[in-house]
Amino acid sequence: MKKLLLFLLFFVDVFISEAQDNRYTYSTQKMGSPFNLVLYADTKQIADSAAQESFRLVDSINLICSDYDSTSELFKLRYSVVGLPVSVSPILFELLYVAKAANKDAYGSFDITVGPLSRLWRNARKSQQFPTNGAINTARNRIGFNKVQLDSAAQTITFLQPNMQLDMGAIAKGYAADKVLILLQSCGITTALVDAGGDMVVAGMPPQKKGWTIGINVPGQQEQLLEPKLILSNKAVATSGDAFQYMLHEGKKYGHIIDPRTGYGVTFQRNVTVVAPDATTADWLATACSILTLNQVKILAKKYKSEVLITTLQNGRIRKVSFGKFDGYLAQ
Repeated sequence: MKKLLLFLLFFVDVFISEAQDNRYTYSTQKMGSPFNLVLYADTKQIADSAAQESFRLVDSINLICSDYDSTSELFKLRYSVVGLPVSVSPILFELLYVAKAANKDAYGSFDITVGPLSRLWRNARKSQQFPTNGAINTARNRIGFNKVQLDSAAQTITFLQPNMQLDMGAIAKGYAADKVLILLQSCGITTALVDAGGDMVVAGMPPQKKGWTIGINVPGQQEQLLEPKLILSNKAVATSGDAFQYMLHEGKKYGHIIDPRTGYGVTFQRNVTVVAPDATTADWLATACSILTLNQVKILAKKYKSEVLITTLQNGRIRKVSFGKFDGYLAQ
């Protein structure tokens, strides 16, 4: 799923190394990616305290949602007894509930039960050994939301099949960004940008600006940006793409974004940028829209009140298709 290794990073033109005009920046490594905060506060003490609380919050979310950390709540679920309801934390249940609705609305293209396939393809990229049809089919038989039951009243999850593994890689960072922004606002900070490894959410706008300026990578490039840039206020944005992470097999590229319906990585490379009301939605939508047909993208974007830009590189030329009012967020 998206964010196993994301090279289509956002660049923000307001990052500085020290405080200036009540603007403070903080950078660290969280959830396997750079985690950046830019915020405006009356004093450095307020800013420092808010940043420290924010990073502690991210650590607590990661301890729940990581599929790499064997001590995480999510990781431990793979040892659940089939048919036995397991109580989960409010944060994890909220994510499970959102993911289930996303799976249904996204025509099955977004599926957090894709863990067995994620693990299979992750190992294949490391070993450079293309997985066999048998291995893919075996993994596919272990995924699907029809093999999971959620009980909202009891806040439990029940697995109906053994050896299932959940993968929050395409939703947890966006969720963490949203929760950090809520925390910052509770501290009285009304102008801020939270960047969780490329999943961003912003509040307010910097002084004398119409919004936060955010750049999107040109397809296949790590540093070259598309023009014009995005100008956002009180919105979230996420990007997804397979320009760098893929396997080549029999002349065909298989990207790291897996279509859970087929078991294979997508074979068409597209950059997807989603502007949404919140980062959780932007995060999973960017993955789903990397898989779906253009007509399905259009329907899904409208349902979630989001805007989508799809860029591809064809014969050395950039091709763009946008849905919703995406152009309205571009710098004039």
